Amino acid sequence: METREHPLSWEAISRIVLVSIVLLLVWQALGAVVDIVIALVLAASLYPLVHALHTKLRLPMLLSTFIVFLISLIPFLFIGFTIAPNVSDQLPQLLASIDSTVSQLPLVGHAFENFSIVQYIESHSGDILASSGNIIMIAFSVISILVLTFYFVYDYERLFKLFLSIFPYKEKAKLRGFLEEVAKVMGLYIRGNLLISCITFFIIFIGLLALKVPFALPLALFAGILDLLPLVGSTLGSIPALLVAFSLSPALGFSVLVLHLAYQQIENTIICPAIYNKALNLYPALGFLAVLVGASLFGIVGAFLALPVAASIPVIVNYLENYSERHQHPVV
Repeated sequence: METREHPLSWEAISRIVLVSIVLLLVWQALGAVVDIVIALVLAASLYPLVHALHTKLRLPMLLSTFIVFLISLIPFLFIGFTIAPNVSDQLPQLLASIDSTVSQLPLVGHAFENFSIVQYIESHSGDILASSGNIIMIAFSVISILVLTFYFVYDYERLFKLFLSIFPYKEKAKLRGFLEEVAKVMGLYIRGNLLISCITFFIIFIGLLALKVPFALPLALFAGILDLLPLVGSTLGSIPALLVAFSLSPALGFSVLVLHLAYQQIENTIICPAIYNKALNLYPALGFLAVLVGASLFGIVGAFLALPVAASIPVIVNYLENYSERHQHPVV
């Protein structure tokens, strides 16, 4: 009688168990994994600048890393010490103006007539203070990301070689090219997105000032920050400015609407292609799907990282196809 071997060998079962354990551990430490991924993406965006200082100016790697980090922190320090105090002074009046405008809208006014953003924040300030543990965890996560990013940039080449050392020698060159291409796409996206966000802030701020819209500074800052979110950020960032402008006059509201629409067209047709240089050439449907999945899994961070991850998919697919071709056994 013919006997058939069971398709599952002990080796296959052990591999399944090992992969399951690894996936379980990753899921349990998902917060730390997300921090590591963010640090890796930030390191990929900063390393080309550090490498340029190190090679062209022949500065020590540690000094080059410090200089790039300090330069990268300048916009955040500028916002914290100059813009943030003005925004905090104008914020209560801005929220009160938005409350008044929303309550007068014909379609949603009745639903929000008893709702006030200012009162909601004041009534829930105790909850914010009570969740100090979450605030501490967020602060710890931010510090961890910064420290990891610094060391990933400083030890980039050594970590790269250490990672490649676990793969076969024949595969190292191809894998290195693949990882460098993925890092290039992600780094270009992070640097470009931050630059576009700054351009958005300055152009919208100048436009609102020219139209004499009140609270121009916080409205422009909100638009610039929301522009970091792909696809939907620019639209969401324009809503507060439109509410404030329409509360003053329909003419001013339509002027602000034209300002945002015109800038969005300029950003999509001129600024983004010039900065990204087709590195993130995605179909709109695929981009929107990536943002939707990323936001549902990891919130704002997932939405922010969705596009560079999606843009890396063709590189990954190409590598896997070439890998299969390189390791195909000839049919005898």
